[in-house]
Parts: sequence; C-alpha cells; structure tokens
Amino acid sequence: MIIGLAIFFTILSFIVSYRVVIGPTITDRLIGADTIGIFMSMVMLMIALEYDILLLIDIVLAYAVLLFIDMLIYAKYFEHGELYR
Repeated sequence: MIIGLAIFFTILSFIVSYRVVIGPTITDRLIGADTIGIFMSMVMLMIALEYDILLLIDIVLAYAVLLFIDMLIYAKYFEHGELYR
C-alpha cells in the first residue's frame, strides 16, 4: 500500500510539472515547483517507512525545511523586488 501511494505521488508530480513548464506566471511555476518538492519528499518518506531506513527520515525533514525557507525567500523577493528590505 505504501509503495502504491509513492507511485501515486510520483504520477501527481508529473502532472504538476505541466504547471511548472506551461505556467502563465512566475508564481504558478514556483508553486508548482514547491508542490513537486513536497510530493517527492513524501515519496522519500514512504520509501523510508517501507524499508525502515531511519536516516532517510532525517534527510526528508531537512529537505522539507529547505523547501519552506526557499518559498519564504521567493515570496519576499517577488513581493518587494529585493531581499534586504
């Protein structure tokens, strides 16, 4: 069941990649890229749970924090036009 969900999230990532490539605005592309990152972190987490790899869970948590910080930086940049304001 867990591997089936991982395959489902992978298919969803390919569907969202359409928004990253064709997105009419930069915001759509950034949200699509962040969604792909979230889906791939979920796939890594499910693989870690299925095969009992505890180190991969820590890597997924670090990756999720980096995705969050990345979106904060992009949001600030596109709101103000600069990062140091």
